[in-house]
Amino acid sequence: MVRRVLHIGPSETRGGMGSSIRRMCKNPPEGWQADSIPTHADGNILNILNAWRMGRRKFTRSIRENVPDIIHIHTATRFSWVRKRSCIHIAQRSGIPTIVHLHSGDFDRFSKSWFGWPERSICKELQRATVYPVVLTQQWKNWIEECGVRGAQVMPHPYRSDILQTPSEKRDRYRLLMVGRGSKSKGHHIAISAVNRLRKLGVDVQLDIVGPSCEEFSRNISGVNVHGWVEQKQLEIISARAGVLLVPSTHEGMPLVVLDALASGLPCLVSTTSAEFIGEGGRVVNSLEPTEWINAIQSIIEDEEEWKRMCNKAPIAVQGLDSESDRFRWGQLYNSIIKPDP
Repeated sequence: MVRRVLHIGPSETRGGMGSSIRRMCKNPPEGWQADSIPTHADGNILNILNAWRMGRRKFTRSIRENVPDIIHIHTATRFSWVRKRSCIHIAQRSGIPTIVHLHSGDFDRFSKSWFGWPERSICKELQRATVYPVVLTQQWKNWIEECGVRGAQVMPHPYRSDILQTPSEKRDRYRLLMVGRGSKSKGHHIAISAVNRLRKLGVDVQLDIVGPSCEEFSRNISGVNVHGWVEQKQLEIISARAGVLLVPSTHEGMPLVVLDALASGLPCLVSTTSAEFIGEGGRVVNSLEPTEWINAIQSIIEDEEEWKRMCNKAPIAVQGLDSESDRFRWGQLYNSIIKPDP
């Protein structure tokens, strides 16, 4: 008997959550089929509101006409949580087991905003009888337990199944890379400041910036190349020549770009938000001060042997986070939620 899981979230948008949903629909666990209903859209506020209106209507109709065995809701913070809270209520009225998958790396800060309403709301919704909370890392499980929610499952993202390793001989260790949406939390200003000061010190580094909403970084800054949003093939070309991936984020869930980079043999320099799974494939910078990032970048790129060692160790850091292992883990969780047929 083939069972069905229905994914609810931004399945047609750019970014990590959308990529995650598309991957799970394309490659569901054995014995399961997966469908998705998009609830968000890229673009202006009208696009966003229309996507939510249509998604909510389709969701309500779908669980009446083609009842899934499990509803899998993907959520971030702020208005994403407000929308998905409504979906949780719809799912609860139907009595269908519901996974609530927390993707954002900003839940701790969000929970304390709006006079504490988010924390109260998150605790209430995630402790409902037929709701099964899922988080990305042990760090986020610890946080959610501090909020009073027990039983959360840790389900880390996998790296892309089609990743190819690029040997260090084909990389330029003086070429740095940042991949992500152009928001303050991603730390572009830290990377740009570090590169600017390194070049003034005579270090010939280059920084490639890839991602949407990065137009503000496109002004003429020596050594900084802004590519904007690019197709996957172009990103692979840019990544294959890079020497170090920079992730100076203030908040992260479990960035897919880091997993993909490690799997491809690209060392990563990350803030503490991504420290849990970096292994020996990079280094963690315990400060967001540009001076600390300058020192960290220099220590890697000016020590060729250490950099090569990181290139070789990077894929080892993500062992067990391949797509097939991920598919197996989700199958175990889904099957544990659904009682077997008599």
